[in-house]
Amino acid sequence: MASALTFCLLLVAALADSVFSTQRTLRSWVNLGCGEPCRERNVTTLYLRADGPNDTLHYLWDFIGTPSVLLAVTPPSVYLNITWDDYLARRENSVVFLENSVVFSPSYSFGVIINKIIEFNDVNDTALIDTADVTNMNVLHSEYFNWRLVSLLQNSEFVSLDMEGNSYHDTAKNISRYGSIKLSLRGFCTVDHSDMVPHMLHTENSTQVDIILDHIQTNQTFARSRFAIELLAVGGGDPDILMFVDPKKSLDDEHTPGIFEVVEVRTPPYREQDGALNAGSYLQWRPVSYISASRDVTSSTETVQYPPKQVFNYTSIKNSMLYCYYGDEIANLLLQKIMVSLGSKGDGFYKKTNYLTWTFIIGYGTPPEERFSSLVIMIISIGLGLPLLIMVITGLYLCIRRMPKRHGNAYLNR
Repeated sequence: MASALTFCLLLVAALADSVFSTQRTLRSWVNLGCGEPCRERNVTTLYLRADGPNDTLHYLWDFIGTPSVLLAVTPPSVYLNITWDDYLARRENSVVFLENSVVFSPSYSFGVIINKIIEFNDVNDTALIDTADVTNMNVLHSEYFNWRLVSLLQNSEFVSLDMEGNSYHDTAKNISRYGSIKLSLRGFCTVDHSDMVPHMLHTENSTQVDIILDHIQTNQTFARSRFAIELLAVGGGDPDILMFVDPKKSLDDEHTPGIFEVVEVRTPPYREQDGALNAGSYLQWRPVSYISASRDVTSSTETVQYPPKQVFNYTSIKNSMLYCYYGDEIANLLLQKIMVSLGSKGDGFYKKTNYLTWTFIIGYGTPPEERFSSLVIMIISIGLGLPLLIMVITGLYLCIRRMPKRHGNAYLNR
């Protein structure tokens, strides 16, 4: 009985996985068609195509100026084109999509800029950046790091790009810092959990971004430095509605021990879509940061997310790849900032280990929901089925023992 129950549950899980999984084929190129100008400037722009049966997701991961990610949805016949001289000069319309050599407008597009790393002096150990005043804050602009390619893995099922930014120098304020920011981007072809802790659940329509702040030099006057990361979200969605923040509880911490929550930030629908929340993009992360490279439970701390805010001054975006695509049209698009601070009260601040991580997903469509894995289902079914089987066997045994006995001697006495 227990084995039958286990088999049925595993079969249901397998069928569910097959229903929710769609395979895409990945193809990627670094500095596609650029050649010598990119080699001379040591720049990195990765173009990733994720071809599905009905559409193609285009991703552009860019580290020229402010690091940014663009995703766009088109038919499979459409391809991306970069005019490199204009692109390197950060001019608008230097990134376009073409079909039969004619400019094509994607059915949906969305972009994220890793805009600022904000250091704040947490004098009261609240781990909240919104309680710090301006005198206790320093802003590091990501465009002032010197970005270099560390490693690249490309195949039809998985694409991985590791970048490192160091030698920070703010040319406007003449501020320099030692230390590095490491960015790891991952592209996927199907639904699964990432092999990188905190093992985020991704779909075939998503990119994972992992950020590490490694021995970033802190302000000498700050005794209790913490860091926060500011993202800018640009593109699809009603520009007059703030993005939706939805922290979700989970019963399962199998993949990220001790963390039973996933934070989702979804773009608002376009005005004509009457509240259809599944038509846009989302950001998703677990509210956990790690203070060592081991990334285990003992080296974990928390993150704090803050309500999205609209941005009305888009001049800072002009040094990003998203300006090359959207141009001045950004003024009419959704443009909002998201702030996440790293650390929790009593964790020793950044100086304890000089190491912090944050991992998030950028995806298109409906955010995936955590489900119990086949292993967990098997364990639960055995845990429930085995006691049930023992109870049934015990009940049958007691019933048999209490049944009236047949006296064989009665036949011998006849």
